[in-house]
Amino acid sequence: MPSALSDSDKEIIKRTVPKSANKIQAAAVARLYIAHPNKQQWTYTGLQGAVVLSNDLVGNTFWIKLVDISDRKPLGESAQRNTR
Repeated sequence: MPSALSDSDKEIIKRTVPKSANKIQAAAVARLYIAHPNKQQWTYTGLQGAVVLSNDLVGNTFWIKLVDISDRKPLGESAQRNTR
């Protein structure tokens, strides 16, 4: 399946997510929208980049991180404990 992420984008993601403690499950181009303060209307936050789903092998959690590919830095992160 073709990817919208270039090879250089993938390298930025790999540098942002330490391989020794994480396993990247998926990555894709994304824009962040929120439904706040009106829960019936989505609003674009102005943030965009690559969204990364990864398994934290040390903390036994999955997390999602938005990586700004142009500035090469993480923009935000959310974790979910693995209960398996």
